[in-house]
Amino acid sequence: MVTRGQTEDDRSWGRIGGARPPLAAAAPLLFWLAGAIVLAFVVLGVIRAPGPLDDPIRGDQRPGFLFDVDDARRVAELELPGGPVGRVPVVVIFDRRISAPQRLQSFVRDVPDGVAVVLVVSEPVDEQARLPAGVRPVVRTGGRIANAVGMPVPRDGGPPVGYAVIDRNARVRYATLDPAYPEHGFEVEIVAGALR
Repeated sequence: MVTRGQTEDDRSWGRIGGARPPLAAAAPLLFWLAGAIVLAFVVLGVIRAPGPLDDPIRGDQRPGFLFDVDDARRVAELELPGGPVGRVPVVVIFDRRISAPQRLQSFVRDVPDGVAVVLVVSEPVDEQARLPAGVRPVVRTGGRIANAVGMPVPRDGGPPVGYAVIDRNARVRYATLDPAYPEHGFEVEIVAGALR
């Protein structure tokens, strides 16, 4: 039996005529407002503003894609310790000083097997500095290596902090500024792993 204010369709869904809606009319507005507050917190509190070591063009920092083989810069003449260029993939880390050993180790640990690692440091290195096994240091190159691989210049105009990846055919397939590179080892694992 259909009661007043109720249709046959309402009854089939179990709706009782005259029942209040399950949500208050202001509920969608409150949900939207709560979402806007959370998003504002994320944008203002979690995402940091560009720093002096960041790329002046924010979209070019850590883009996550490899340069196309045809567009990649060739660096066959680049001399690095151990002569890995043109033989195996190489990750070239650029820093202004040597990071804490455990931070550098966590980054290098994510570099795939069979990939050489070179650390280019712009400041003098303490002879007692401990580097992870297999990491070859290069000190004070005057920007020669950074220029050769096409590393971007950071906002402050100083030496770059980040890394480049060279494939086994001596082509630079990835070069990015990343002041927090020791925390992003998973990214180099993906990028360098694609070149093995």
